[in-house]
Amino acid sequence: MARNKEYDKSNVLDAATRIFWEKGYTGTSVNALVKATGLGKRSMYQEFGSKQNLFRECLRNYIVNLNREANTILNRHPQGLSNIEDFFANRIDYASSCGCNGCMVINAAIEKELIDPGAFDMVQKALSGHEDAFFACLAAARSSGEIPEDKDCRVLAGFLMTFSAGMMVMCKTEPEKTALAESVETALSAVKD
Repeated sequence: MARNKEYDKSNVLDAATRIFWEKGYTGTSVNALVKATGLGKRSMYQEFGSKQNLFRECLRNYIVNLNREANTILNRHPQGLSNIEDFFANRIDYASSCGCNGCMVINAAIEKELIDPGAFDMVQKALSGHEDAFFACLAAARSSGEIPEDKDCRVLAGFLMTFSAGMMVMCKTEPEKTALAESVETALSAVKD
């Protein structure tokens, strides 16, 4: 007779996601996952199959659920420069908060050679989607006259994506909010001028 699950999968995923987010794929042991989630090793392997599969599910959980606020800001309508400004204001608050773990997607990208191709494909799609959201905001800003007409929105979207990724790496050094705000202001001036 099959036993009923005695755990909530979404709670398990949230707990495991936070461990992977903090320690990275290679820095997270199965024992740490067991401790964080409260699952036994057997239950973990029955539910997810492997640490690799669990990591992929956690990455999906982060992208869809835990990073929703940042993505929502860029994708709200009407799109334009204010979305980008609000996005970076949100990222400044996050990056200057105590115990910032950066962005799980960026952290996974840094571990490219250590994660499986399926997880890395998810990372690439998430980053590409983020850059596309910057592009849509920039194109709308150019159409409405918020930024000069001669600006190459694709190049600027790539620049903002690179800047945003760097900011998420640097937040692990506990930067000062004022310094982050000045860096963002400088980056945005490249978009506006």
